[in-house]
Amino acid sequence: MSLHLTRRDFLKGLGALAALALPACRRAQEFAVAPESCPEWMRAGEASCFASSIPWATGALPLLAVCHEGRPTALQALPQAPGTRGLPAWAQASLLDLYDGGRPAQPSFNGKPFPMRGLRGAMRGWAAALREEARVAFLLPQGWSPLREAQVAALRALPSAAAGRRYFFSWDPAGAPRAASFPELERLTEAAFGPACRWDVGRPQGEEALAELTALLRDDALDLLMILTPGDPAAFSPSFARALGQCSAETLRLCLLPDESARLCGYVVPQTHFLEEWGADADARGHLCLRQPVTLPLRPAFSEAEVLEALLRDGELPDEGREGVSPVHARLAELLPGFDEGLRRGVLPGAAPLPLRLAPAPAGSPYLHPFFADGRFSHNVWLREAEDALSGVRGEPVVWLPCEAPSAEQAAGQAAEQASRLRAWRSGGRVLPVCTHPGLEAPLLPLLPGLGAWADGELLEGDEADVVPRRALHPMPEASELAMEADSPVRGASPQWGMCIDVAACIGCQACTLACRAENNVPTVGAEELRRGRDLQWLRVDAYLDAQGRRAMFVPQACRQCEQAPCESVCPVNATVHTESGLSAMVYPRCWGTRYCSAACPYEARRFNFHDYARASRRLQNRPDNPEVSVRPRGVMEKCSYCVQRINAAQLKGEMPQTACQQVCPAGAIRLLDLVREPVERSLRFFDVAETRPRTRYVRSD
Repeated sequence: MSLHLTRRDFLKGLGALAALALPACRRAQEFAVAPESCPEWMRAGEASCFASSIPWATGALPLLAVCHEGRPTALQALPQAPGTRGLPAWAQASLLDLYDGGRPAQPSFNGKPFPMRGLRGAMRGWAAALREEARVAFLLPQGWSPLREAQVAALRALPSAAAGRRYFFSWDPAGAPRAASFPELERLTEAAFGPACRWDVGRPQGEEALAELTALLRDDALDLLMILTPGDPAAFSPSFARALGQCSAETLRLCLLPDESARLCGYVVPQTHFLEEWGADADARGHLCLRQPVTLPLRPAFSEAEVLEALLRDGELPDEGREGVSPVHARLAELLPGFDEGLRRGVLPGAAPLPLRLAPAPAGSPYLHPFFADGRFSHNVWLREAEDALSGVRGEPVVWLPCEAPSAEQAAGQAAEQASRLRAWRSGGRVLPVCTHPGLEAPLLPLLPGLGAWADGELLEGDEADVVPRRALHPMPEASELAMEADSPVRGASPQWGMCIDVAACIGCQACTLACRAENNVPTVGAEELRRGRDLQWLRVDAYLDAQGRRAMFVPQACRQCEQAPCESVCPVNATVHTESGLSAMVYPRCWGTRYCSAACPYEARRFNFHDYARASRRLQNRPDNPEVSVRPRGVMEKCSYCVQRINAAQLKGEMPQTACQQVCPAGAIRLLDLVREPVERSLRFFDVAETRPRTRYVRSD
């Protein structure tokens, strides 16, 4: 008797044996608990959106906070904000700081826990000292805010101002150098333009402010110093750190997370996240961006505005339970006409003075990394696992070196040479990876605490430089491969979903990858798992360089939703199915983790949960997941779904859906479309292999 086995039956048998031998099919039992009560305008399970903004030294960023059951789960671009398109990667990842377990749980004094009633007593004493002969200095954030300006003006106008000394400084490492530091230019510009340009008259800015404050601390000319800026001055200025540690004045540090300045200060006060506070800041276009709390403070904390307001109100801080509205709300409503309407829109157009346009920084100046900025986001695990599109480095900023452009003959071996030659730069106790680019005039260093000039560091090569995994850049395909060819029309009942990606518009900012992670509950895996190639990110951005290495083309890569998907035919349990709308969908409860689909996918678009990453991430971050997307357990394969939850929600409302990556793209390079109504007639073919007929089409608009 002969046994006839088809290929599919054979694969089914192998998959069943593997599933019995491995614990990958186990499912963690968890129960969803509905809230006991909700406001009348909130429905359990449905998202609520609130307009807010992120304060930043070079201009606030308006945004939309998406909340489920009263807790923020994602940050998106504010559609009605004028001149705003997309949201940077660091802005999206700043949501994670709200749930960071390292946030101080209570005030401290000299490194020991300090009761809240003791802090209130100290605030009342400082408020009384301001009205006497105390010498008080404030280090404030850089950037224009009507609320801050009004509070500073009120502090200046307090009685006994002539007897005491009150100093107000503005400093932020992320702020641009100020042309106002030149008195002649300041007088000429004010005479020519008047109030059209923004000047903080009487308040030193930037490095000038930090140097003057350091001199005051060194001379013991202060009785009280309040550091209210989000940047860490002690980490960036060793002289300021020494003066701060040796001064006899009382010092207070308001911080979201512990830093070097907090270690050197006597009083450390927990700071609210920008999603927990009221505020108003100007953006780079002269519009006023309002900030409102979308959740109560998760821990007892106060904002910069609440600390300044308490000094004006005899030291009375808001209650920890936030029984009433913060006094900052009343001051904002008094200062800003149309405040209530502005809260709905998020922006008051033209309500702020225009910022001064400064000259570009000279060659060789430190640059702000698009993920870590000045180092304040170095702890953010979302950003540490985000891949720099041009260098391929994760978790660390990159030192860029100039190099000569290769010839056409050298271009073929350029990728192999970059992969084999590892270089790093060591300075100030830190080792950073080094990459080269022919378009640079001088070495380019990231703006990080403790890093000196290029001459102060040391260039490492070989084994010493193997500090961070990186990948080589691919040479750009030939012109014949970049030519767009005709596509066959998609047939079927509308809608038939597809995606159009413009590779000429993509700038490689990685905003799409962060939006995908937040929307689809993609967990972090850690540095060790990344070294093993176990990244779970559904969307990646590959970089391709031309022969001279000067021009880069960035290509977002995810599941192509192929019409003839090889992953569907090899799955022994039918966990990958094709829907009526043309999507290649995953049925997670069916998946046994055989990984046949991953081996069959020619685009490397599938990810496997080798461990229970979701539960481990939840323990570390305490972040609520998006309730509209399933959380995948150990042993399950996952991939891009075109944000099918958004597609279903938009179809119920009769609207055109937008994916998360499409919504945050600042260049508009990604579009979800119905291929029946909006067919893509021509697309690039250099990514299409094995006749899979992918639904994701790549085009070039240049």
